[in-house]
Amino acid sequence: MKLAVIGGANIDIRGITCDSFKFGTSNPGFIYKTSGGVARNIAENLGRLRLRPTIFTVIGDDEEGKWLKKYTQQSGVDVSNIKCFSHERTGICLSILDEKREQIGSISDMKIMDKIDAAYIKSVSQSLVTAELSLVDTNISHDTLVYIINWLNERKVPVIVDPVSVKKCHKLKENLSKIDLFLPNKEEAETLSNIPIKSKGDLYRNAEFFLSKGLKKLVITLGKEGVFAFSESEENFLFLRPPPIPPTRIKDSTGAGDAFAAGVIYGISKGQRLLEACKYGMVLSIITLEREETVAPDLTPELLEEKKKEIFH
Repeated sequence: MKLAVIGGANIDIRGITCDSFKFGTSNPGFIYKTSGGVARNIAENLGRLRLRPTIFTVIGDDEEGKWLKKYTQQSGVDVSNIKCFSHERTGICLSILDEKREQIGSISDMKIMDKIDAAYIKSVSQSLVTAELSLVDTNISHDTLVYIINWLNERKVPVIVDPVSVKKCHKLKENLSKIDLFLPNKEEAETLSNIPIKSKGDLYRNAEFFLSKGLKKLVITLGKEGVFAFSESEENFLFLRPPPIPPTRIKDSTGAGDAFAAGVIYGISKGQRLLEACKYGMVLSIITLEREETVAPDLTPELLEEKKKEIFH
């Protein structure tokens, strides 16, 4: 299956405190740099799973951009449609994590994403039109997001959307009916539906809201509580709970959501129904939580299948 992944690619700079984080002062810890970006992380996961996805994104003509492109290519991703812009800076995201490896907050300098526009999509259209499945994130501008989703709809390419953040998910309000699978977390779903999630009943009400907007498939990730999903074609609501993970095994939570999305796409690419695809997503997110890196460097299809049998035996 030919997979197209469209959206953000950036450098991640992360600071992790040794003890509980204290605001207004310096906190002892350690800082490191890694590859990042929602779309890029998803693409790397899929590349390591040997699905050979094609990424559509932009970088600056700087050392960070060159390194990011090379690293992404080495993971098995087709980078031929990454466009490099001179006099532009590759996107950077600065994150602070506490001693439990939970994110306290982050700042994203992603202005270069404005370069993903209608002109860029037209320039890569010959490659993009061959896709059989697409993943789009909301790091791109509202107008371009609408253009891309409409463009893919017209060409009958199924669209999966990762809303990225509470702030950026607003770009999707008028386009939910054109999305084949939507992957919000709890806060993003609440923001769009205006229905707080405090019970299973609230999850059903959220699902009804999204279905009323024409959405075909929905998966809401609930962190430690698992996932809630609905598929119109399968006519079924489902809950999937994760196994307990000892805190000592959790190294970093940053890439877990991107890993979940990649695992779901992997399952779909193998012809699995939504429940089974969500199992792959959950397993891949667990693998990622147990690694220091945003994307597990030792990820393979064999590791994923072995871990899935161990968890869902």
